[in-house]
Amino acid sequence: MMDTIKTIITKVYQDTGLRIIQANTTAPKPPLPYAVYNITAPYVKDRGQPNVTTRDAGEELYLQYEEQYFVTISFNIFADKNESTIELAMKLRQWFLFFGQDFLQDNGIAVVNVGNIENRTTFLVDSYEYKHGFDVQIRMAQTAEMPTEWFNKVTFKGE
Repeated sequence: MMDTIKTIITKVYQDTGLRIIQANTTAPKPPLPYAVYNITAPYVKDRGQPNVTTRDAGEELYLQYEEQYFVTISFNIFADKNESTIELAMKLRQWFLFFGQDFLQDNGIAVVNVGNIENRTTFLVDSYEYKHGFDVQIRMAQTAEMPTEWFNKVTFKGE
């Protein structure tokens, strides 16, 4: 999942020029403007049951497990002016709603919900830290596979 999120962040930067860094790290802050992302919900179970199938690979048989789930990512955009944070937040939001759709679809990711842009400005000791942000919920899939045994006959109890 983390590799997928980092791939999204890289593509957003390539498409928009907005530098996005991970929140809650000790990495130095880049120059303004920039954005911060935080994965607020790394796994929310989707409805339905996982898909369990078999895959025949010649003499080997594998049991495959696939499950869909949601991930919520929160974005905050920082700039030296309040208006700039709004403009950049709208640009980033549009990427998830429109400009990035082909890239996301090609990578097996579906945008479930893009939240409203909110003012998240905070007052520091003697100045303001201007920021606006929103949350994005995406649907992803995880898969697992393990070898299993072939079977030739199924018997039922009572026969």
